[in-house]
Amino acid sequence: MLNIAILTADPANYSNKRMISAGKGLGHNVYTLLTHEQVIPSHDHIYLSELERTPDAVIPRIGVSLSDFGQKLINIFENANIPTTVSSYGFINSRDKFLAGQLLSRCGLAIPKTTLFTNIDKLNDAIESIGGYPFIFKAVKGTQGDTVFLINDINTAKKIISEYINERRPFLIQEFISDSEGSDIRCFVIEKEVVAAMKRTAKFGDFRSNIHAGGLGSMTEITHEERKMAIDAANFLNLPIAGVDILRSNNGPKLLEVNSSSGLEEIERVTSINIAYKIIKLVEKMVYKNE
Repeated sequence: MLNIAILTADPANYSNKRMISAGKGLGHNVYTLLTHEQVIPSHDHIYLSELERTPDAVIPRIGVSLSDFGQKLINIFENANIPTTVSSYGFINSRDKFLAGQLLSRCGLAIPKTTLFTNIDKLNDAIESIGGYPFIFKAVKGTQGDTVFLINDINTAKKIISEYINERRPFLIQEFISDSEGSDIRCFVIEKEVVAAMKRTAKFGDFRSNIHAGGLGSMTEITHEERKMAIDAANFLNLPIAGVDILRSNNGPKLLEVNSSSGLEEIERVTSINIAYKIIKLVEKMVYKNE
């Protein structure tokens, strides 16, 4: 029996409950550690000894607001040679959309044209660099589509971007791939294999296909090129588990995002694939390989 800890701020989350159930079904003790209640001293061994039980493996499910703290927390377990399903390196790189895009583009993966800037006086130059209107505005760190906007004109651009510049918040703008017609492909990758995939389609009047923004999932078949792109993206960011989002365009697939804490609910519902079980089986493999 393994002691498997899920690092999370929301124990009642569907994905967490599914992994707890899957782990117990395989004879393991799976429990949650509340991310925001942990402490991180520099002397790692003291921190671990103060846990109620030291885990054999850790599954990080850390929210965006705790990204920097979460990276250091994951690093504590890595330093103690406790396997984690997300490395601290992969976790922090996947959370920064622009940095992830730079790394993946350098590895030869096709991504939409993207520009990062902070000076409103350079707005026109930035927009021109990605091909003009319409374009997508995104916060550098965000999930579930809550900081994503479609910009169609200069007035909207100045209004939204000025708010971020005044608050000194990092942001990026990205070319809008109209060919995708308000949909994308979510590929769930576990250990260099796409174990499930679905098409996500935006609700009427919206362009965001995120499930939490009202998008709907449906069955789809992915191409060899899309499968390879998803596996390569997770591999390049050192993520044994990842949700990879891909846009279909007239010029081939474009890599949109790589998520280190992808939700299970919609993709399990759409595909009827027990992804939680596959995650626990990966954890078993990581622990036994480490012994």
